[in-house]
Formats: sequence, structure tokens, C-alpha cells
Amino acid sequence: MNGRQIATNNTQQTGCLSARVRYIILFLGSACISSIASNMVVLNFTYICMGTKPNMSDPDVELGPYDYTEKTKSYFNWAMAVGTLVAAWPFHWFYQKYGARYVFFLAGMISTIATGALPLCADLGFWAMIATRFFQGVSFGADFAAIGLIVVHWASLKQHGLFISLLSSFSQISVIFTMPVAGHLCESSFGWRSAFYVHAVISGTLFCVWFYYYRNTPLKHPNMTDIELEKIHRDKGSVKEKEPVPVKAIMTNPVMWAVWISAFGELMMSQFIVLYGPTYLKEILDYPVTHAGYFVAIPRALHLVFKIVSGLCSDRIKYIIEIWVFQLRRKTFPDSSRKKSRCASSIRSH
Repeated sequence: MNGRQIATNNTQQTGCLSARVRYIILFLGSACISSIASNMVVLNFTYICMGTKPNMSDPDVELGPYDYTEKTKSYFNWAMAVGTLVAAWPFHWFYQKYGARYVFFLAGMISTIATGALPLCADLGFWAMIATRFFQGVSFGADFAAIGLIVVHWASLKQHGLFISLLSSFSQISVIFTMPVAGHLCESSFGWRSAFYVHAVISGTLFCVWFYYYRNTPLKHPNMTDIELEKIHRDKGSVKEKEPVPVKAIMTNPVMWAVWISAFGELMMSQFIVLYGPTYLKEILDYPVTHAGYFVAIPRALHLVFKIVSGLCSDRIKYIIEIWVFQLRRKTFPDSSRKKSRCASSIRSH
């Protein structure tokens, strides 16, 4: 009995989880990607409970070691963005060489350690905070390529929309989880430091599960069945390992530019809410810290629902545009449409 048959027989004993490995990978990958994003945004919320009440008449005056000016906060965000830019291409190369199991686990551990060390870095000073935010950004650079690898290897053609919509919802999921949780932890007896420790523990746990359960291809997974493997590979071409990236074709493709512009707008909106929402609700509108967390999470929750529904619809609505175009053409050019219909009928009859 070969390894393929052993894997099949073992999986037949898993009951309701049989032929569901790809869904476990989907939810596990989404949780891990979102945890890296959560580790990044938790600081943006804890600003409102780290220091003393700011002097609104002169917001650039630092009242204590944790009362950061807006300029200092911008440096922290800048360090995170630089880390993401610096790490994006190296992570792409590492993914091609070693696969997502090891590389994404490494990125998760970097994020976990940096998040757990952030309260200590806040005590050490400005440059320590710059360093830890930089490494949080480095780990975030691994998220986008991980999304592509999971979709390519684990999603069937009929479920690409679902996989992409859920995996790319990390900005919504992270805010929905982090803001209320950080609000309650900040107001608890554990204080604002506990928000970072809790996020680090959750992140480390998720990535340990990732390393244990994930495989770079479905064929290598010990719980994969032949039935599920056929569903994943149905109507797919062969996936070439370590294929050169068509950079020029990507950069000159108008569809890619449309996707980038759309993603830029979505991320700008998300970052604006994450960066300024908690401070505005707490300091300007004078809401309690816990309420501010929930109010920031509500619009992102609505966005998440719409995004998942859109992904499901994209998998199930077939040929809508083609049907509309054909109907419009038939109404506009009835004679031409009849000729084309007769030609198509004669072809099918032969």
C-alpha cells in the first residue's frame, strides 16, 4: 500500500472532517494572516490608555513616557511601512524556495516576538519602539504572498472567490477582534500591557498550529483524500513550481492596476479608521474606552459581511455579463442576432 492509499484510508476515519481539509486550511490561514494584522493595529488602540490625558490645547507636548506626539506616532507607522516594503520581495523569494509552511511560520514568530516585546520596548524608548514596529511590518510583508499560495494550491476553481474574500479580509477581522478585546483589557486590572501579551499568545498558538497542520501542497497532506484532491485539481492546469514572475506583464496589465487602486482605497480607509477612530471617539466624543473599541469595530464588521457575500456571489453567478451583452445586442441588432443564433444552431447540430 503506497502513501497515497494510506493517507486516503486514514482520512476516511475522520468522520465529518473527511474531504474538508481545504476548509480547515482556509480558516487557519485566515486566522494566522489576521493575527499578524491584529498585532500591528493593537498599538493604535492602546495609545488612548497608555498615557495620561493629553493637553488638547497643545497636543505636541509629551506629558509622560507613553504620551506620544502625533509626529512620534507617525514615525512608528513609518517604521512599520518600511518593514513591509523591505520584506515583501525577500519573502516572495523564500516562498518560492521553501514553501509557505516554514516561511509563513517564521513570519508569524517574528510578529509574535515583536508584539510580546512591545511593552518592554515602550519602556526602553523611541528607538526600541521603532525597531519593534519595523519587525511587525516585516512580518506583515509575508501576508499577501501567503494569500496567493493558499488560493493557488488549496482552492478549487469554483471556490476562488470564497478563498480570496476570506483570506483578504484580515484588515476587517483584525479590527473586529482587536479593538473590543484591547478596550476591555485596557480597562481591566491587567492594564494596557496585557493587550500585547494576549495578542502575542494567540498569535504564537495559531502559528504553531499552522506549522503542525499545513502542507505546501494538498498531495503532501496526511489527511487528504482522493475525492477532495480531485475537487481541488478539477479543471486546473499544472502548477509550475518556482516559475519566473512575469513582472512586465503584471505591471502593464490594466486589470492589475484596477485591483491595486481598489486595494489602495480600501486600505487607506481601513488605516484611517484604525489610526484615528479610537482617539477621536475617546478624546473628542468622550466615549469610554470599551465603547470606543466596539464602535470602531462595527463598520469593519459590516464590511466583512459584504466582502464574504461578494466572494460567494462571484463563485456562483455565471456568465451574467455575457447574458446582458447578448440581450442588449439582440434588442439593438435583431437581424444580426438571429443570423448568429442560426449559425450556432447549425454548428451544434453537426
